[in-house]
Amino acid sequence: MAERKLTKSDILEGTARRETLHLKEYDAHVVVRPLTDGELSKVFGTIGSIAVREDGSPDVETMDISKNLEALRTAASIGLVDPILNIEDISKMKFGVPEFIGMKVLEFSGVSFTEEDLRKKGEKSPS
Repeated sequence: MAERKLTKSDILEGTARRETLHLKEYDAHVVVRPLTDGELSKVFGTIGSIAVREDGSPDVETMDISKNLEALRTAASIGLVDPILNIEDISKMKFGVPEFIGMKVLEFSGVSFTEEDLRKKGEKSPS
C-alpha cells in the first residue's frame, strides 16, 4: 500500500468546515469554523503559560479566569464566520454568549475541556 502524501488542500480543508450554533439568548444561529494552529497559538498566547497534566490536557484549575475569558472572546471573534464580529463587537454581546461561542470554536478546533474541569474552575471563581 502506497503512502499518501499530505497536500496543501488537505491542510486548508480543515478551516473550510463549518458548524451552526444556536444562541438561545438571541434565539438565533451563528456559523463558526475551526481555528488553525497559528490562530490557536494566538488564543492561548492571551492566557500565557498553561500548565499541562500528565495526559496532555490543559490544567484549567491553574488558569487566570480573566485571561481565560479574554481567550474565549478571542476564539469567538476569530472563529465566527457569520456574522463576522471583531473583539469589540463580541464584548458587547449578552453575558456568557462570547464564552459559549469561544468554547464551541475551541472544541470544533480539537481543544476540549472536561465537565469536571469546568465545574472545578467555576468553584474557584470569586462570587
